Amino acid sequence: MVKFLGHYILSAMVIISLLGASSCYAGTPIRRGEASSSLTRIQKSAPPGPLYREYTSIMETYSQAERLWEQNRLAEAGKLFELVILKIALYEKELDSLAAASINETPSAARDLPSEMTQPSANAAAHPERTGSSEKTSLREPAPDLQGASLVDGGQRADDSGALHPVPLMIIGEKRIYTVRKGDSLRLIGAKLGINWRLLAKQNHLNPAKFLRPGQKLTINTRRIVPKTMRDGILINIPDRTLYLFKNRKLEKALPVGLGMTKWREKEVWQTPTGKFRILSKIKDPAWHVPLSIQEKMKLEGKEVKTLVPPGSDNPLGKFALKTSLPGILIHGTIVPESVYAFSSHGCIRVHPATMEEIFKEIRVNTSGEIIYQPVKVALSEDGRVYLEVHRDIYNRYENLRALAQRMIRKNNAELMVDWSKVSSLLKKKSGIPEDITCPPDR
Repeated sequence: MVKFLGHYILSAMVIISLLGASSCYAGTPIRRGEASSSLTRIQKSAPPGPLYREYTSIMETYSQAERLWEQNRLAEAGKLFELVILKIALYEKELDSLAAASINETPSAARDLPSEMTQPSANAAAHPERTGSSEKTSLREPAPDLQGASLVDGGQRADDSGALHPVPLMIIGEKRIYTVRKGDSLRLIGAKLGINWRLLAKQNHLNPAKFLRPGQKLTINTRRIVPKTMRDGILINIPDRTLYLFKNRKLEKALPVGLGMTKWREKEVWQTPTGKFRILSKIKDPAWHVPLSIQEKMKLEGKEVKTLVPPGSDNPLGKFALKTSLPGILIHGTIVPESVYAFSSHGCIRVHPATMEEIFKEIRVNTSGEIIYQPVKVALSEDGRVYLEVHRDIYNRYENLRALAQRMIRKNNAELMVDWSKVSSLLKKKSGIPEDITCPPDR
């Protein structure tokens, strides 16, 4: 397979090298748009193990093309954008071949699962959410900052030898009373704690237009289901706007984050991509090299067009940034804390300034990570209770969340344990809070 791809990519490079510079100048914006569109298409699910190197190669080529574009080296950028398009075409052809082969090998129940649950990891081991295990495991030495954590069944994982073992997931967070501090607003509280501020206002019978009073008591609920476990690294789930940091198979932190906007002028140009990545570098007091696409946006909005924003109080990246291997995607602080736990960035992952400083110290270069898209999460507790958490399908990746919830409940062998009227209610509310959907004992 690698030889097959290598042969055709080499041929593509030879063809592209023969193209005249003049045609590259004229066609580069078009090629860039096509490459970006194709890249967004393949980033909707993690790459299967056999094609992980090809996927990484596509990302690296696109990143190189973007750098040349920003340097105004349009002829060279055009050639690389065209190479990206060809690489993606070959990659998708191989994806189709793998999918066709798997139909004859994969049990029918597994075929019904959404892509986020069926993609193998980079080392071709089984995805942790691919199977549902009924074995319960207790969590030892939980992280001190994850109060109210309880275990749920999370399927299986593969160790270095390829053997499968049960994977414990968790319901983290708690329901408690929060005391309003000076300067707090509903948006700031929501951004800091990872709570939908509108839901917070509704649950506490507040008028969103009125100011909060210092000392005021609010009932908050920060509970959520951890969508997946990792040995070490960063997991970001787009619908629940949360970054999960794992160390030595333990969840160390769960942080609210701000992510890419859904649309801008009816175009899906700055949605945060899914996919696996690594931390390439750590930057203190970063300068912001404004991408051309954002310069164009500034111009259209009648704002001053900036090409470079130096470090300082006006820099939207804040004081700390982590560069990922995903093209143009940073994990960084922000000078607008209210934008955390919202979909308002240009694709990057925004973290509250105080929290960003903490994780900047902890996360090392070459740390692995993954961005997933999982709006529905199901958990089984040790005492046999079933929990369901539903978020908005913010990027419209699924046609039917009900079908997704049904598949996930069946995957956990829990279809006879749940109250389907409760399932319907949660699918309608999309509160983002896990709730018990277990049937009453008398049923």
